[in-house]
Amino acid sequence: MGETRERSVEAALPRPTAQRLQKPSWRDSRLVIGVLLIVLATVAGATVIQRFDHSVEVLQASRALVPGQAITASDVRTVRVRMDHAGGTYLPATRELPRGKVIRAVGKGELLPRTAVGSPAQVAVKAVSVRVDPSLAATLVPGSVVDVWVSAKKEAAGTASYDKPLRTVERAVVSRVPQDGGRFGIGSGQDAAVHVLVPSEKVAELIGAVTSESKVTLIPTAESPLRSAS
Repeated sequence: MGETRERSVEAALPRPTAQRLQKPSWRDSRLVIGVLLIVLATVAGATVIQRFDHSVEVLQASRALVPGQAITASDVRTVRVRMDHAGGTYLPATRELPRGKVIRAVGKGELLPRTAVGSPAQVAVKAVSVRVDPSLAATLVPGSVVDVWVSAKKEAAGTASYDKPLRTVERAVVSRVPQDGGRFGIGSGQDAAVHVLVPSEKVAELIGAVTSESKVTLIPTAESPLRSAS
């Protein structure tokens, strides 16, 4: 009798009805509001980043630039940098390539300063060709920085002797080195002709050393770029 009564009570109690889950619809206001909030947050974030992004596009040397050369498209590339007043210090990439000549050496990978380009009259160095040992020439590249040492040839019958070497030019930039092979190339067995940029006031002295058959030696500086061993 007790069990019958409990069943009657359970039958009298309301039973919960199972509800099916429905997929959210674009008509659901909560979904629309959520999407709008995400879009607004994305736009606001991009605006803030753009507002406080002080980066600019400037020119970077893709190879060593030496005084006296004109700049071509293959000599530079565009990079984006973040620094104060970069636009006033370095040449922007948003304009045409600068005209004129490089007036001071710019190493590979360096940003191109505005002061590195000027008129041909501002180039204060001249290229002088000197013949050096081919093993030395093989280590040099355009843009190498060298000290020029000269040993004057002594007048002695039947023997070749030279005075103590003297440093004639400090920190000269190499503008041209011979290619491997060829009549006067690195692999020809003869001294190789290397073009060195020297100050105008030193040109006559160095040419005199070359024509008098003095021994010229180029000593790379500690930070000079050199040809990597293959």
